[in-house]
Amino acid sequence: MRLVWIRVHMWIDLIFLGSVGVAILAWAGLSLYMLAVQSRREATRAALQATLDVLLPLQSAALPARLAAARPLLQGASRELLMHGAAERDLPQPTFETLMAVIAERWSIDVLVRDASAHTSGRDKWRRTTALTLLARHGHPHAMTLVARALNDRDQDVAASALAVLGRAQSPEAADLLVGALTSSNVPASRVALYIDQSPLDLAARLTALLGDADPLVRQSAATLLARYPEDRVEDAVTPLVRDADPRVRKAAIQTLGRIGTDRSVPYATGLLSDPVPFVRAHAVRALGELGRADLADRVAGLLGDGDWWVRLAARESLEMMGSEVWPVLVRCLDHRDRFVRNGAAEVAQNLGVLDSLIMLEAASDNPTRAKVAMLQRIAAAGGVRFTESLVERAGPVVGPRVRRLLDTMGLEHVGAA
Repeated sequence: MRLVWIRVHMWIDLIFLGSVGVAILAWAGLSLYMLAVQSRREATRAALQATLDVLLPLQSAALPARLAAARPLLQGASRELLMHGAAERDLPQPTFETLMAVIAERWSIDVLVRDASAHTSGRDKWRRTTALTLLARHGHPHAMTLVARALNDRDQDVAASALAVLGRAQSPEAADLLVGALTSSNVPASRVALYIDQSPLDLAARLTALLGDADPLVRQSAATLLARYPEDRVEDAVTPLVRDADPRVRKAAIQTLGRIGTDRSVPYATGLLSDPVPFVRAHAVRALGELGRADLADRVAGLLGDGDWWVRLAARESLEMMGSEVWPVLVRCLDHRDRFVRNGAAEVAQNLGVLDSLIMLEAASDNPTRAKVAMLQRIAAAGGVRFTESLVERAGPVVGPRVRRLLDTMGLEHVGAA
C-alpha cells in the first residue's frame, strides 16, 4: 500500500510540474507575442513620424509629389495609425490631405464613412469619433449628416465628439447644428455652450432667437454666450431678460450687459442691486464696475455691508474697477456703523494704492498734518491693515526712514509683521 501511495504522489508531482512547465511556456510565448506587437507598433509610429518629417518641407508641393514621398514610409502602417496621425489638430492642411489620400488609396474614404456611421464596441467608438473629425476636415459631402447623427447618439462621448467637430467647423449647417444642440442634444447645455464659445462663426442671430426659449437653462446659456458680440442689437435683445422669472437668467443677462452694454444698461444694473437673490445682486454690482460708473460708487459702497459674502466681494471688486475716483466715497465709509462697510472701504483703499500714496506724501513732508495722519489711522483701524516692510522699501533710501517714523507715529511700529 505504501508503494502505491508513493507512486500516486510521484504522478501528482509530475502532473504539477508539467502544468507549471506549460504555464511557463504559455507565459513566455505571450510575452514574446506582446513584445513583437509592441515592436511593430513602435516601428509603425516611427514610420508615421518619419513621414510627417519628410512632408514638412513639401507643404507647397503638389499632392502627387507628397504622395510619392509618403507611400514608401507608410507601407506597413495600419488604418488606425493613419487615422490617429491625420486627426492631430495642429497638422498642416497639406500633410492632412496627404494622409487622407493614402487612406483613400489603400481602403477608400467610404471606409471612414462606415466608421463614422455607428459603433458597437470601444474600438469602434474610437474609430467613429476619429472618422467624424477626419471627414469634417476633409469636407466630405456627408460629414454634417454623420455629425448630426452622432450628436443625437445616446453615448455622450460620441455626442461630445460631434460637438467638438462643430465647434471648429465654419459652415452654416454646422452653425445650425451647434446652436440647435442647446435645445435638442442629450449633452448638458453648459457643455454645449463651451463648444459654442470656441466657434469661429458669428452665431449672434441664432443665439438671440433662443432668448425666448421655454427652458430657463437655454435662455441662460444664450444670454451668457451673447457677451461675445458687443453690438447694440445684442444689448437690446438681452435687456428684457433682467426681469426674467428665473434668477439664473437675470444673472446671465446683467453679466452680459456689464461686458457689452452701454449707459442704457445702467438703470437695469442698479435695479438689480436689490434683487432678492444674492448672486444676481453680485453680478449687478460687478456690472456697474465694468461699465465704469464711478458716479454710482455710493450705490455700490452700500453693498459692502450686504448680508452675503459674495455680494460684499463683488462690491469691493466693482469699486476697485472704478479707480481712485471713488476715494471720497471710501472716506465717508470709514466711519460707517457697519464694520463690513468699514473693512471693505479700507481694503479697497489699500488695493487701489491710496494708502501708499498718502503715506508717501505725508512722510515726505516736514510736518505731516494731524488730519491726514488721523485719516490714515482711521483706515488702519477700519480695515485692520497690516503694513509690511515692502512699503518702506518702495519708498526708497530717502523717504523710507520717514515712512517708518510716520508709521511709528500712527502706532503701526511693527512694520514687517505677518
